[in-house]
Amino acid sequence: MRQRERRDSAREWIRTGATISVKSYAKRYGVDRYTAYEDLAALGFALPGTARQWSQRPPATPRRTAERCADQVDDEWWIMLDGRLFLLMGYTSNGAPYGMFTDETPPYDDPL
Repeated sequence: MRQRERRDSAREWIRTGATISVKSYAKRYGVDRYTAYEDLAALGFALPGTARQWSQRPPATPRRTAERCADQVDDEWWIMLDGRLFLLMGYTSNGAPYGMFTDETPPYDDPL
């Protein structure tokens, strides 16, 4: 439901005399509580002081970018070692990893 339709419907709902709150509005119209507060305030509905917590939306948190995720590898055989991608072949009896770094691997067309 678009904003205009939602607010028109809310006007009718308010006229019925139902108990209106930010929470009930959000649940009825499937919006978050910040949007519910904004809509009710725009309609001129008298909100209690406890509803002021929904008056200002918190700042958005930045998403992880590919650059920040570059050091994480999903495959269990690849690990980051000293800031370089390392193909893990196994561990020694002392627990040290052994294998080879990607920049040390020979090209595919070059036989070992």
